[in-house]
Amino acid sequence: MTRTGKLTKVLATISVAGLGLTACSSDDEQSDGSSQEHQLDTLLATDASPDQRAAGAGASMAVELGFEQVQPATEEALGAVRDSAEERAGSAQEMTVEPQSCAKPIEALDWSPILAASDSMTRVDFGRENFSGVGSIEIAGISEDTGGEAEAADQVAAHREAVEEITTKCNDLTMMLADESEPDWAELEYTFTAEPVETETGSGLLWQRYPTEGEGGQSTTALTLMAEHEGHVIMVAFIGNEEIADAEFQDISEAILASAVGQLE
Repeated sequence: MTRTGKLTKVLATISVAGLGLTACSSDDEQSDGSSQEHQLDTLLATDASPDQRAAGAGASMAVELGFEQVQPATEEALGAVRDSAEERAGSAQEMTVEPQSCAKPIEALDWSPILAASDSMTRVDFGRENFSGVGSIEIAGISEDTGGEAEAADQVAAHREAVEEITTKCNDLTMMLADESEPDWAELEYTFTAEPVETETGSGLLWQRYPTEGEGGQSTTALTLMAEHEGHVIMVAFIGNEEIADAEFQDISEAILASAVGQLE
């Protein structure tokens, strides 16, 4: 894979690994309210695992807030995301980033709970008709009692360190990405900016990526909030257009995260 091609894939999933799993379901499935209600009921059932119930609670709050299209990720989809992440691993040295010292933090940012070393994880995607993007909630057990392996907690800590480094030392950088609309993977320069986000329940970051020259290419905005509670790590994420930078989305993310955390009590 070309250098720019690998970096494009990394940045397509930064902190929201595999976002877009709703595409695995049909339009009919996404628009069938009864089917979606049944899926949430299954997640919230008394015999469901703690991560499933917490994800169900977060997704239910998303529905209350207007994101009526919901789709739990299948085991097959989760496996595909994890396989893709393994392929991207170790790509920092191939990235075209200025300053180059930010390449490793950018790579480390390409992580979310469904990539944790754990036997217990759940993800639900959600969206709405008037929203050009997708949201998700991911939960994984990271302690021995919740299905996490020994390195799971270290993975969470490494991601937190990457977020801190991105928001303090690498919060304004340029990178070369492949423009798939051009022949031979032509490169286009992008500007990447990031800022920390703190709420009562969790912390994370808001990042934006846009063509430096303002022509061609596609701008992307992403918001993530993460918290640890009762041996679990929870992440709420949105990725799409610049409306995600509005304060409304931070409030929405906080409400969804708080609902999931509350379910783990």
